[in-house]
Order: sequence, then C-alpha cells, then structure tokens
Amino acid sequence: MKLGLSLFTLFFAYLHGLNLLEQARTVLRGLLRERTDGYVNAVGNTTRAVVYGIVLTALVQALVAGLGYWVAGLPAPATLTAVTGLVALIPFGTPMVWGAAALWLLFTGQTTAGIGLLLWGVLVVSWIDNIVRPVMLSRGSDIPFILALFGVLGGLAAFGLVGLFLGPVILAVALAVWREWQ
Repeated sequence: MKLGLSLFTLFFAYLHGLNLLEQARTVLRGLLRERTDGYVNAVGNTTRAVVYGIVLTALVQALVAGLGYWVAGLPAPATLTAVTGLVALIPFGTPMVWGAAALWLLFTGQTTAGIGLLLWGVLVVSWIDNIVRPVMLSRGSDIPFILALFGVLGGLAAFGLVGLFLGPVILAVALAVWREWQ
C-alpha cells in the first residue's frame, strides 16, 4: 500500500514538479529573501545524493553478494546477484536474499558454504550499506561524512523508510542554517 501511494505521488511530483518548485521558491523568497536559493540547493543536492547513494549501494551490495554466491557454489549466482540488486534498493533488504541462500545451503548439507555465506553477508555485504551510502551523500552534498552517516541512520530510526530521504535533507538544511549563522 505504501509503495503504491509512493509511486502515485511520485508520478504527480514528476508531472508538476517544476511548477511546484517555482511556487515553493516564490513563497520562500517572501520569507527568507536572498537565503532561499541556498536552502533550496541544499535540499536538491542532498536528495540527489541520497538517490545516487541508494542506487550505487545496491549495485555494490549485489556485486559483493554475487561474489559470495559464486564462491559458495550456489546454482545461478548471476540470477541471485540480480535479485539481490533489486532487493538492495529497499534498506536492509539484502539479508532476505543472502540469508535465504545461506539457509538453503545449510539445509541441503553444505554446512561450510552456508556458514561462510552467512558470515560474508553479515560482515561484508551488510556493512556496505553503512559505508557507501554516507560516502555518496557526503560527496554529493556539502555534508561531512560523519554527519551524513548520522543523517541516514537517524532518519531511518526516527521516520522509517521515509527517513532515508528525510533525515539527510533535514540535516542538510540545519547545516545550511548553522553555516549561515556562523
């Protein structure tokens, strides 16, 4: 239901997004005057960096998990890699794929490969999400790495999946205000 509502909203945001942006700029110029463009640019750059971070993180997680599938000797590692890439677009979704694959290996008697894939998933694949996404966020916006990490993790903790975008954006605006007041 949430995904459907999100896609429905996204359709209209793309359809009327530029008009909505101009209306928001006009209102903000009345409130913030010359500071408006800095805040709007901070929000845009941060949102773009979050999206790029999600996509790049999913690709890296898929490739690293795919290496684990191949080493573990799973049948069709390329297919599992593609599924991992799709599921990795959902935060914390990759354990569903590599976890299921590791359990399958354990239940079919391939204990060493199953334990190895579990360790690979927990120690390597899952940590990529906590490293690549904040690095992309800090490079794509003007936010230091540690603040980007706190923005992503804090946003997820406070707002759920929407917080993945909302946390860094709120942090970017707060940082822009902080820098302006300095």
